[in-house]
Amino acid sequence: MIYHKAHTQTDGSFAHGEHELKSIFRMSRYVPRMSQALKDHIWAQLSLGYTAKQIYDKHKAIWWERVNAGQNMTRDDFIRLQDIAYLDWKHKKRSWHLHTNPAISIQSSALQHSEDVFFFQDVGEINETKVPFTIGIQIPTQCEYMLSYGHNGAISIDATFGTNDMKFHLFTLMGFDDHRTSVLLTWIITSRQTVEDLIE
Repeated sequence: MIYHKAHTQTDGSFAHGEHELKSIFRMSRYVPRMSQALKDHIWAQLSLGYTAKQIYDKHKAIWWERVNAGQNMTRDDFIRLQDIAYLDWKHKKRSWHLHTNPAISIQSSALQHSEDVFFFQDVGEINETKVPFTIGIQIPTQCEYMLSYGHNGAISIDATFGTNDMKFHLFTLMGFDDHRTSVLLTWIITSRQTVEDLIE
């Protein structure tokens, strides 16, 4: 296997291959991964507000310039839109995790974004009755949709279960505009799904 000298991590170690410990039992042992320098560049662009598509288009334009100039290619030249989208997800995930304890992290996030959270209830007991974790999320635009299309109108409710580590339930409420096109109204995440909870 031939390694490109410039394709290393910030500490000088290889960015891929059998000499990189992180590559053991992973596909990156045979398929090179992007360097840390490129990851840092992409994260910097994401922090400035650029979308994954904008970063990819700019990278592709620079790649064509390198090809036309006859320059040597490295793994970093062949990143895909999915690679940048994955880094975008990790970048946003960092801003979501405000504490190592998930419960404290969610509570802190709910307090910081109170304008987008219309209901929050942590797991506990009220009058010796156990209550489930529940959070309702609705941005101001969705609140306007709720008043316009949800009031005295048809509402569709979709529920999913088991799609996250904590096995919580996700409820999605949809309304319908004047053209009968579905409009997202709100999300509700709860740790328990009973008739009483839904009524409340």
